Amino acid sequence: MTKPTPSNNLAYTAPINPPSASPKLSTAQIWRGLELKIRAGQDFVGGALLSTDIISESQDDQGRPVTVREVVFRDGNRRVRETCVAFKPMKVEFHQPDGSKVQNVISQGAGEEGVDLYMTYTFEWLHPECEGAQKELEEKRRKETQVAKMAVEETIRVMREMVRDGRIK
Repeated sequence: MTKPTPSNNLAYTAPINPPSASPKLSTAQIWRGLELKIRAGQDFVGGALLSTDIISESQDDQGRPVTVREVVFRDGNRRVRETCVAFKPMKVEFHQPDGSKVQNVISQGAGEEGVDLYMTYTFEWLHPECEGAQKELEEKRRKETQVAKMAVEETIRVMREMVRDGRIK
């Protein structure tokens, strides 16, 4: 039996339109923000990404947009090629060559439809280098948990700013 690769699997969720938020973001505006985030991740999560270069754009067998991009992570200046698959209007998946995966998911809460919306990022970070090093893996988890919170909250903040200044209609 194969031993699982050391990994940190975590998720973070934040409300998109809390009562104090202005303007309220629509699902269409949020989706447009995620499309822009695929092309320029650093504009949304500059705390995690330094740059984004688009390598190719195509469609998968189901007609979903697929973007291959190369991002540079702030942590260690790591350059990673990601395959981004858009599942309009619900989520974008970011697949990395080592098997790690990130999802950006828009979900409807129990409240008013189209207003009570949430953004959840899920992270499946593989860390084969932490085999037998539980302390290292836990330290990475602490950092990744902070990055998850920052990424969701900053993405929502930037989307709202883009709606305010007209970059997103």
